[in-house]
This record gives sequence, structure tokens and C-alpha cells, in this order.
Amino acid sequence: TMDETKRPLKIPPEFTMYAEKNELFSLYERMIQEVIVSQPGDPLEHMINFLHRENDDVPQIVIVGPPASGKGSIARMVSKESGIHIIDTADLLTVDSEQAKQVKQCLSGEDDIPGDVLGAVVKDRISKKDCSDQGWMLVGYPKTRDQALALQRHGIFAKHVVFLEAPDMVLVERYMGKRIDPETGDIYHLTFEPPETPDVTRRIKPIDNQTEKHLRKLLLHYHRNIEGIRAAVSKGTTKIINADQPKTDVHAQVSHFLCQQARSVAPQCPRVILEGPRGSGKATQAALLAAKYGLVNVSVVELIKQAIADNSKVGNMMSTYIDKKMMGRKTNKHLVDIGPLPDNIVLKCLIERLSKLDCATKGWVLRGYPRSRHQAEALSEAGYAPNRVYFLECPTDTIVERLSLRRTDPVTGGQYHLIYNPPPSLEMKRRLKTHHKDAESAVDEDVLSYDSQVEELADYYATSQNVNADQDPHTVFESIESLLVKPLPKQSLKATL
Repeated sequence: TMDETKRPLKIPPEFTMYAEKNELFSLYERMIQEVIVSQPGDPLEHMINFLHRENDDVPQIVIVGPPASGKGSIARMVSKESGIHIIDTADLLTVDSEQAKQVKQCLSGEDDIPGDVLGAVVKDRISKKDCSDQGWMLVGYPKTRDQALALQRHGIFAKHVVFLEAPDMVLVERYMGKRIDPETGDIYHLTFEPPETPDVTRRIKPIDNQTEKHLRKLLLHYHRNIEGIRAAVSKGTTKIINADQPKTDVHAQVSHFLCQQARSVAPQCPRVILEGPRGSGKATQAALLAAKYGLVNVSVVELIKQAIADNSKVGNMMSTYIDKKMMGRKTNKHLVDIGPLPDNIVLKCLIERLSKLDCATKGWVLRGYPRSRHQAEALSEAGYAPNRVYFLECPTDTIVERLSLRRTDPVTGGQYHLIYNPPPSLEMKRRLKTHHKDAESAVDEDVLSYDSQVEELADYYATSQNVNADQDPHTVFESIESLLVKPLPKQSLKATL
């Protein structure tokens, strides 16, 4: 055993960043899950074949809903933008197997397909190259709890399950107005989606067995089984979407859900950057994140102050710029503005802090840097790219109100706000002072400076997320927290292929 009195072995922070960048933890998780589900005779050979796949992380989707809820239409829209293969009843019947023949017999007799029969057919279908390369979308199944459980027994676990819902009276209106083009198979509706050409209008026909009595029978079957289906599906992968709205809105909500990623069990080391104009609440949110999640709270301005106070090598370099008034205006050393300091000196000071063990093991939340795309690029090139970037958005009027009404008591050093935290006595109020940087004109100048850089920063950090900071601080924190604990959403379904 290792001698605990000796210095423990340390894992360099670069190892963790490499594993995260290449999603190694998720890769191993998917590979082990694949082996357990498939139970191959030779697990090692199976894992080697798994690693040789061109893309092992393809979309696996199930769309369930009552008749006329728009399952097929939404599936076609998703497939058109992403190339995901649709598996519906017609597609299942193309499978050449005994189980597929049983499926056809059940459908002709309007009976439910036995769960194990459906599971075998679907498993056979998704093993084909089109599904393994592009992903698959099972539409209209499962229809019963038995089918849902059987799919799982056959190792079929969807990453996303969409439940479309709409009132029965809406479904009846949709169902009775449905028409089909016998030549192309396209579905139309006499009211909501009529044909675009007279030729199509002349040849469209009602669908088979299109009566309200038949629809009521289908709806009754759906309502009897839907709760059992939901209970059989993992809650973390499901989304109920209101289908009683325009098709484009339903499609937008479905696509947004499909871009979300499930929480991973991979170890996380948050590297967070908070961007926003002065007065947007970056310091408050950084302190809350540090307190709850143990992150190291890093303020570049505080680092510079500390370096100067400690007379460190970097601090002395910065003092030279300040003493020579190369900052462009008189600046108190205790009120350092990093803007005119050389980028390479500021970055060196920052890297010294981020490279320490506590930042590497606990993670960090950085504010006050970067302030430009050039600084952001330099930080990433130095090996300290963030994995979360949040832009705190706040109206200028709110920022001016927050900053211009701040006051400091020169006697006690206490800080007050004339609206949110007024001084306790009239005598104290009279002696309060306003810092020159909190003057309204100075605040407006700061906001303009931030606005001139924010677009390039947001463009560089493509996975950044915006947070409404014009709210109570704890409400803002809840918004940031909800984003932090979930994996970053994919930019589009195409990004998964």
C-alpha cells in the first residue's frame, strides 16, 4: 500500500482538461453501457468494434402521442433538418423477419403488437447502417406499457422521449380534416394545411377508416395506456409538449429539447467566467457560486491589488506602469483599473493564480477578465479555457441606478445605497461620499466600453449562455445554477451527427 505520510501523487490539471475536451468519461460510459446491454460473448472484441465506429453518440429518439397530435409531421421536420432516420409502422414492415410478419398480422387485425415482437423488430431495424450512422427516431411506439418494457429488455433505451399532448376535441377536428396524397404519401389538412396546387387538391383522399367513432376508439386506447408508458420511461429523458399550437412552435420546442444532453456521471471541474458590465452583479454571483460549490473566486482586479501589495515580481512590473502614470489618468493603487495595463502582464498575474492546486481541483469562477476577444484567445492558448461562460444582461438604466446611488461613509468605511440600503441616520447621510467612478457619466462610459467588446466575446465563446441579471440576486443565482448543473446543450441536432 502507499505510504500516507509521503507526498500524495497529483494529477496534472492538463489531464482533466484533455479528458473533458475529448469527452473521454462519456465515451467510457457509453461503451460500458453498450457491453452490459448487448452482453457479447467477447466483451473486449465488442469494445474494440465500438471504438471503431464512425459515430457512437447518435440521436436515439421516441415520439409518442395520441392520433392526430402531429407525431409524423414533427418527425419529418426534425428528420429534414438533421437526417435522423424515421422508424414508423411502414418502416418496420420493411424488416425481413418472422417478427415483422407477426407485426403485419397484428396491424391487420387492429391488435396490439406483443412487446417482445416489437422489441425484436425495432432492434433489428436500428442495427442497420442508416440508423447506426445517422441515429433513429421511433414514431408512434410504444403504444402500451408492455411494449415500453419490452423495448428496454431488448436493450433499446432512447436518449429523448417526446410526449405530444392535445385536447380530444382538437384531435377530432384535425383527424376529420386529414387528407392523403395517394401518389406521394404526403399528409394534408383541409383547414390547417391545404394543398398548394390544384392538381394535388384534386387527387387527395380521406385516410382509411376516417370516422369519429374509430378515432374515439383509438383515443380511449391511448388514454388507458399512456400513464403506464410514462411510468416505464426514465423521467430524465422525457418532455411533455403541448401539440395544440402552430406546427412550427411545436417543432421549435421539440428541437430545443432534443439538443439538451442528459446529466453525466463524469467528474466535473467548473471553470466559469462571468461577463457583464460593471454593476451587473458579477461579484455577488461569483461569491454565491464560490460559497455553494466551493469554487475559487478569482477577481483579476483583486489579484492585481494583491500582487502590488505583496511587491511580487509581477506586482512590481504593474506598479511601474501605475507610477509612471501610463494608465492614461490618475489612478489610486487601491482602485486599479486593468484596462490600460499590458495584456501579457495581466495574463501572467492571472495564470499564476489559476495554476495553483486549489483552482485545478475545485474549479474557479473568474470575473473582470477577459474584456476583449484578444484576451479571451490568449487565456485559452495558455491552457485555461473556461467550460462555462455566462453573460449577465442588465439594462443601462438599472446599472446607473445601482451604481450612481452608491455611497461610502468616510468615517466608518461603510457602504450604502440610497434606495436599497439607506444610511440609518440623517447625520450619516449628510457625510456620505460618492466615488468618482460611480458618477452617472462614468457609468455610461463603462457601459459603452463593455458594449463595444461584448459582441466579439460572445462570438468567440460560442457555447456561452445569457442570464437576465435585472432581478433579485438570488433569482439570478438560481438561473446560473440551473445552467451550471446541466451539460451544455448542443448547438443543433446536426452537431450530433
